[in-house]
Amino acid sequence: MSKQSKAADASGRPSDSTSKRYREKWNWDETTWASHCINCYPGNCQYRVYVKDGKIVREEQAGTYKPVEAGVPDMNPMGCQKGNAWSQMLSSPERELYPLKRAGERGEGNWTRVSWDEALSDVADATLDAIEESGPESILQVSTPNEGGLMAGMLFGKIIEGLGGTTTDVNADINDFNPGLYMTYGKVNSASSVDDWFHAELTLVWHRNPVYTAIPWYHFVLESRYNGGEVVVIAPDYSPSAIHADYHVPVEPGSDAALSLGMCQVIIEEDLYDAEFVREQTDLALLVRTDNQRFLRQTEMSESGRDDQFYVFDAKTGGVVEASRVTLDLGEIEAALEGRFEVKLADGSTVEVAPAFQHLKDQLVDYTPEKAAAMCGANAEMIRSLARKVATRRTNALLGFNAGKYYHGDLIERSMCLLLGLTGNWGKKGTGTRSWSVGMFDGAYLYSMKEKAGREEAERVMNMRNMIAQGVKAQDPTMTDEMASFELMRMSAPMGSTVPPAFLWYYHCGYAERWNKPEWNDPAIGEGFDARLEEAISKGWWQGLNRPGPESPPKVMFEIGGNFLRRMRGGQELLLENLWPKLNMIVTVDWRMHTTGMHSDIFLPVALSYEKMTFHIPTPDILNLTLSDVAADPPGEAKPEFEIFHLLAQKLEERAAARGLEEYQDSRGATRRLDNLVNSYTLGGEITSPEELADEWIQDTATFGNLPEGTDLETLREHGSVRFTNWGAVPFAIAQASDLEPDSTHNPFRWHTEKKMPYPTLTRRAQFYIDHEWFLEAGEQFPVHKENPRQGGDHPFTLTSGHARSTVHTTNAVNRAMLQTHRGEPSVMLSPADAEGRDIGADDRVRVFNDISEFVCAVKISPSVRPGQVIMYNGWEPYQFEEWKDPSSIEPGMVKWLHLAGGYGHMRYWLMQCQPIPIDRGLAVDVVKA
Repeated sequence: MSKQSKAADASGRPSDSTSKRYREKWNWDETTWASHCINCYPGNCQYRVYVKDGKIVREEQAGTYKPVEAGVPDMNPMGCQKGNAWSQMLSSPERELYPLKRAGERGEGNWTRVSWDEALSDVADATLDAIEESGPESILQVSTPNEGGLMAGMLFGKIIEGLGGTTTDVNADINDFNPGLYMTYGKVNSASSVDDWFHAELTLVWHRNPVYTAIPWYHFVLESRYNGGEVVVIAPDYSPSAIHADYHVPVEPGSDAALSLGMCQVIIEEDLYDAEFVREQTDLALLVRTDNQRFLRQTEMSESGRDDQFYVFDAKTGGVVEASRVTLDLGEIEAALEGRFEVKLADGSTVEVAPAFQHLKDQLVDYTPEKAAAMCGANAEMIRSLARKVATRRTNALLGFNAGKYYHGDLIERSMCLLLGLTGNWGKKGTGTRSWSVGMFDGAYLYSMKEKAGREEAERVMNMRNMIAQGVKAQDPTMTDEMASFELMRMSAPMGSTVPPAFLWYYHCGYAERWNKPEWNDPAIGEGFDARLEEAISKGWWQGLNRPGPESPPKVMFEIGGNFLRRMRGGQELLLENLWPKLNMIVTVDWRMHTTGMHSDIFLPVALSYEKMTFHIPTPDILNLTLSDVAADPPGEAKPEFEIFHLLAQKLEERAAARGLEEYQDSRGATRRLDNLVNSYTLGGEITSPEELADEWIQDTATFGNLPEGTDLETLREHGSVRFTNWGAVPFAIAQASDLEPDSTHNPFRWHTEKKMPYPTLTRRAQFYIDHEWFLEAGEQFPVHKENPRQGGDHPFTLTSGHARSTVHTTNAVNRAMLQTHRGEPSVMLSPADAEGRDIGADDRVRVFNDISEFVCAVKISPSVRPGQVIMYNGWEPYQFEEWKDPSSIEPGMVKWLHLAGGYGHMRYWLMQCQPIPIDRGLAVDVVKA
């Protein structure tokens, strides 16, 4: 040890000691509130970002959420390993910092750095060329939840709507849709707050893997066990979530409807069902004719009756009475659930009718536990045991988006809803199932309707919206506000820019041939997909929505914060071969170079979270508005989306003026002007920065009563987040159908169960029986079990998938910190038996293939995998695979033909609802050593 003394600090430690250097590492100059504004639902994790010398040095979970309800754990700490490593992406190698212009062929990777002016001039010229040559509908925005938060795609939507362009519906694009929930409830946008999970006495983790996909909130599942609850995981494999469960129920992939219906059979057979709930809340008491399997309607009972007035049999009076369309309260009526009755029709004829419940009971003889076990692979006694648990406990079906990605995912979800409906398990704390939702932040969602800034204009827009909704209700005074808001969306859909993308895929992306393969469809399709599509269009079910048509190919495409070539089922091959040659200009707006960016013509770099002001998408799950503020300037020439789209609007006006192009008409007959894009975007020049826009949105939302009075950007910057106080006017939020209480967890549907408010369905009840002509033809009027078609060919394995733990989609796919948490490369999982039978060893490279294509990657061998199953967790870029062929390459991208059905009560399209969605689960594949 040196005898020389060293200068000591006040603590007596040497000033150059290791401990001091360590402490200096954790010093900072200032902190900023932030979140990670990507498609991480429900997101809104509040972080503190630490800045030193103008640079971001680290982030950490804020842990500032207070308990909402006494006795229920708080939401802290909120966050995950991806968020804790976010700052590493600010300087990651895949990041682009300057505008780029393609120098070679698309996909070659040859780029030239250009100025913003040159890049935006090229984009503007191509856009105007498309308008003049093909019409504005040829300008296409492919939707995505965006990696930029609300100030990304939503802002560009104001421009695309002003141009009269086409935007694809995000729920079909990404297939985060629950078709069975929509068919049952007339809505999918209902979700409990995550802390409500704590109240469950029985949690069914079903088509979900929350240990991977709900890291910040999974503690509520565990805490429900501390509260006396049980957790059951239903999955083909012994998933990571099964490790922490009380029971694991293994099922064959895609066979869950059989399991649900087996439980329903036990519940009815053993008289465990909640008869009063069934009579009041569901359509199972409504009378169905036994001759044609149609509901008994007023049009049959009267010469001037309604087609949507239905009947029940009153056991007290012994006669048929109308089922109220105004309330679910039955009053003195004792609606029969069983029996068969004779009814005289208006024409003098007599028909036999029976309650839908009786028809259901008759059908369920095919789903005794033994028969259901043969279909789904679960043990018959386990089916009985689980059914009895569901019938006697508050049951939370923790459903994800996985089920809807199966061909018969609608039947799976309808069966799950039936199980909950028979047992009275929704509309009270700790129960129900859930999907996703947005809303509450009305200032943002109604921004596109404003013509100038300020509260007075906000109130004008809201009053106009309310007046139109009341006009809709005037056409049918029995409508609830919820029904009227949905109907308003349906009426306006054909005139808007957003369309179901199935028609784009069919006419312009090459899917028609695959969708017409009979062996990849349900046999009930009949003459083929072409015939079904033609019938649906000829009957007007998609009038004004079947855009872009076969004679209107897209010419310009914008991808903003998404990755179309990776995300689209069927992937690169179909799109590059069929859609790409039609496009004269492809523009990617993103922070990193990815597969779609590589095949674009112009790449525009954006600022990341921490470098711009934005908001995560507000959700009922969290019920907070979460601010993500600016902690440091973006590097290079990257810009916030607000500024990019402002500059684009200016450039469009400038280039249009040079051409003398001021106005034109779109295909819907609307006049569009190019000399007011900037004025519309900036609300008359009053909104010129993200900060001004954020303050406008916040204050408007407070004006509407959805945030505490006086809330503005300054107060939000002080606290980082604020709890919403009201649902507001956005239909997705109204769909919660429950009062929003400041000191209580949120569970949806309480207006239905407590206030007896009807559901937004054809029958105005939770609807399990669908007597649409196509559903009757398909034998799917009730939920049933059907085997999944062998999409991809006659191959022995079934491919299943889900989200990886290490990345949100592919956002974090090459984050170095995340790569160190696993093997650092894509891999599939096989069971030991299947691996041994094919001479495949651990870490071997395998070829996964079917009739469409193939991909090659490493293999993990795990006894947690079901024999016959192949697991591929999503979250990889195609460039991480040989020849850039990833799992989307072998996905046929099928849609279920029955989802073209329309013209039936609630089964009509509106934004993010009721439409064909692509399928990527339960696919047929084979696996061999590469």
